[in-house]
Amino acid sequence: MPSNIVLIGPMASGKSTVGSALARRLSRPHLDTDHFFVARHGAIPVFFRTRGEAAFRAAEEKIVAELLDSPRPSVVSLGGGAILSAATRQLLADCFVVFLDVTEAQAQLRIGDAVTRPVLSSEPNVTPIERWKQIYAEREPLYRQCVDLVVSSAEDTVDSRVDTIVQSMAAR
Repeated sequence: MPSNIVLIGPMASGKSTVGSALARRLSRPHLDTDHFFVARHGAIPVFFRTRGEAAFRAAEEKIVAELLDSPRPSVVSLGGGAILSAATRQLLADCFVVFLDVTEAQAQLRIGDAVTRPVLSSEPNVTPIERWKQIYAEREPLYRQCVDLVVSSAEDTVDSRVDTIVQSMAAR
C-alpha cells in the first residue's frame, strides 16, 4: 500500500469528509492542508484579502510538501487549487492519488454563498457557481494528469466513495 493516499478535486467535492472517513477505515491519520493552513496562518479568506492568492499558493505548497514528507503513512486532503503548483504535482507521483469528482449541481448545493471560499467571490458580477465552473474547467486537466483513481459523484455516499477507494487499492 502506498505511503500516502492523497485526495484531490474541486471545491465542494468532499475531500475533507471522504478523507476523514477513509483515514478511519484504514487506521491512518487524516491530514487536511486547509486545516494546517488555518492553524499556521489564520483564516483563509482573511489571508487572501490581505496577502493575495500568490502568497496563499506559496504557503499552501510548503504545507503540502511538509505533510507529504510525513514519515507516517497518511490520508492527505489537498485544497482544490493545490494542484496548480508544478512542485506539488511532482510530489504526487509517489502517492496514490484519488480525484474526487463532483457535478455542478452537487457543488452548487455544497458551496452555498461561498463566504469562506475567496476564489469564488474574486470576480464581481460572477456568481459563485459560475466561478466554480470556470475554475473546474481550468483545473480538471491537472487533476486528471495526477490521478490513479477517479471517484465519480455517482458514488453518492461517503461510505460508497471510501469503499471504491479501498477496493481499488486492494486490486493493485
